[in-house]
Amino acid sequence: MIRRLPIRAVGAGLVAVAVPAASLAQEGSLEEIVVTAQKREQSALEVPMTVDVFTDKDIEETGALNLIEMQDFIPGFEMGDNPTQSTISVRGVSSVNISTGGDPSVATFYDEVYVPRAATTASFTDLQRVEVLKGPQGTLYGRNAAAGVVSIVPNLPGAQTEGFIRQRIGNYNLFRVELMGNVALSDDFFVRANVLKNRRDGYLENLAPGGPDPGKQDNLAARISALWQVSDRTSLQFAYDFDRVDNAPRPAVGLSPWAACPNDPRCDEILNDVIDGEESRDMWAANVKLNHEINDDWAVKFILGQRAFETINRQDEDGTAEIDRYLDTDNIEDSDITYSELQFSFSNERVDLVFGGNYSTENVRQEIPVNTNADSVMRLVTSQIVADIENTFGVPIEFVTGGILIDHLWDPVQMSAFMALQGTAVTPQQVVLLGDQLYDQVAPLIPGGLFFGPGFSGTPWSEIYFTEGDFTNWGIYGDADFRINERWSVIAGLRYSNDEKTFSWRNPANTFTSFRPGIPDIIFVPNPLYPEARSGTLRAMHDWNKVSGRGVVRYQLTDSAQVFASYSTGYISGGYDSLDLATSDNPLRPQESENLELGLKGNFADDSLRLQLALFSMDIEGRQRTVDSRQPGEPNPIPRVNTGDQSFDGVELVLNWLPTDKLRIGIMTTWRDAEATWESYFDANAELVVDTSASTTDTDYTLTVGWAPEMERGSLDLRIDYIFNENTSELDETSVVDASQYPGFYEDREDLNVRIAWQSEDEQWTAALWGKNLLDQKLLGGIGDISILFGTPFTSVDAPRTFGIELGYGF
Repeated sequence: MIRRLPIRAVGAGLVAVAVPAASLAQEGSLEEIVVTAQKREQSALEVPMTVDVFTDKDIEETGALNLIEMQDFIPGFEMGDNPTQSTISVRGVSSVNISTGGDPSVATFYDEVYVPRAATTASFTDLQRVEVLKGPQGTLYGRNAAAGVVSIVPNLPGAQTEGFIRQRIGNYNLFRVELMGNVALSDDFFVRANVLKNRRDGYLENLAPGGPDPGKQDNLAARISALWQVSDRTSLQFAYDFDRVDNAPRPAVGLSPWAACPNDPRCDEILNDVIDGEESRDMWAANVKLNHEINDDWAVKFILGQRAFETINRQDEDGTAEIDRYLDTDNIEDSDITYSELQFSFSNERVDLVFGGNYSTENVRQEIPVNTNADSVMRLVTSQIVADIENTFGVPIEFVTGGILIDHLWDPVQMSAFMALQGTAVTPQQVVLLGDQLYDQVAPLIPGGLFFGPGFSGTPWSEIYFTEGDFTNWGIYGDADFRINERWSVIAGLRYSNDEKTFSWRNPANTFTSFRPGIPDIIFVPNPLYPEARSGTLRAMHDWNKVSGRGVVRYQLTDSAQVFASYSTGYISGGYDSLDLATSDNPLRPQESENLELGLKGNFADDSLRLQLALFSMDIEGRQRTVDSRQPGEPNPIPRVNTGDQSFDGVELVLNWLPTDKLRIGIMTTWRDAEATWESYFDANAELVVDTSASTTDTDYTLTVGWAPEMERGSLDLRIDYIFNENTSELDETSVVDASQYPGFYEDREDLNVRIAWQSEDEQWTAALWGKNLLDQKLLGGIGDISILFGTPFTSVDAPRTFGIELGYGF
């Protein structure tokens, strides 16, 4: 049978378990990787579930800064590019990306403590590994583990004196330095500290005056931890970490005639005139873990963690520098979460048992401003007036005005033509002479009185939602692994989860009312059914509960290979949409998932070949996603939560092969078919979308080749990564823009990354050359249509080719 590791609570030993990368060879075999996917230390080959591991060596070789830069090396794992608003997707299941009243579909844990969505992209500093658990993990992890779990495992302090300094420099003025030191202050007290600083210039030139260049990064992260070995059976760990992000906002690469490069969005130039644009996060966390081995069979662990962060994400939403097409959004969050867990474990020759409970409280505060100006508002007002005229006459506006196009009524010629339609003869010269007085006379004729003159040009206009939530989650769980004989074993587990959410909304009048009292909102149009949100505070409270579980049957083929079949369920509580007051009465329904999986994993060919193969079928009820939606009567779309049911069928394969002691080959691939039926919604054009069944097919793979030739002095290691992602953007039924006219859309992604590293004979000095995205493909992302009524859709563009060198010293 596979060698079983002790059942002791993770971290209870004197020194942290060192886990080398699976791709490294030692005497022609792949080395063992230890994981804690089942809340106990086990060989990854022993765990009867699909677990992918990104090791410390992988982090070093790929230069990954956070989870976003890890996604190419874990099949079925994806993330967005915004560090403060990224959503994690596992096997195609992601979640809403703005509403704090909802929850992610993938739970993330850092050092065994749950972290909220905006905190998942903490910088990789002195990590031991990152584990990605595929499929529902509700039994052992509970909250929000409906599609999977990401477990980030930092290194523990140890008895040895060690440290390192690593520097990474490259084009676009990239500068990254990381330092770590570990020391034993006594025979039983150890301290480990590390700090990372990362800085890079932007890779797109922003032609708007004063605008930041997108792609600019500025990160600072640090962590200090201490381990006190109280006795041979008891240990106490303390840790504090800090993470600061101060990046440029994500780019809005314009696709309109007013963009920097209307016909070529990949021209490396943009016009983003967002005022005070930034993407920033200040975050700190502290936690304590007590591990105690009661006897040779029993152990207990207590975890207590606190994390707090503040984020700002103000970004351009039009991709132009036109004053009368200006739109930006912001997402400001302030979160405090306390997480605790008490865990008991038992192990003997026949059974491994883990049971316990967790309790967490979270307080979130969110501000969602949308900022524009009077010039842009009048453009929207004009478009609504023109639409009414065209509906009345049944012909385009030019046929009504005698050839004059009307798109902004502050233009004297256009205003003159409009007045003629009202039966009043006013020349363009008179329009200029009368100024705001004329517009004030016309205002009573416009529904809502939303009409004013050019004297307000440049006046800011902001609308905002304030939300606040208090969330409580608790659960109890038990999971048992029974070994029937040397070949067969079964696992059964259950969890009861309870979530209670209190949520509130405030939607005060727009800032322009300080100049024109009573003027209505145009973006966050108030819901008349909930006046308390405008005059005071709208409050809601609800609770949800669910029993989730898993059952697994495992058959041991050899001492190092197994097949398994599993059924597991997961759950996300219902919640509230930060921008939809109606969810106060009708909360978002819970998201419930169930997964059937067949797996094969193990070492073959004298331990020179490692394989992990999974076939899965997952059904989700109440799946939540975000769509840009404009309901009838609203002048502009806003992001709203849309729910539906979805099913996935797929295959994942991870293979590592050592043809020789010096050559290693790895392949990771996934194929997935998805079908969904969504609840009807209004799209960005205010058209009701009813037939929303969709099917997508994804094929992604990463091919890695490593070569370590013999050298007289030191060692050389070459790594080449080729990454392929099938483009399925044209299957996105939520888009209202035809992107086929632009180069770069609907292209499959192909990346080539190369790193060649040298290490001294004493393994203290390292030097490397590296390059990323060497094919310089510059793929375009999805279509942003929140400013569609300004005629200014936009997209994003991948980072260009980057390259540089690394230097390191360790002891």
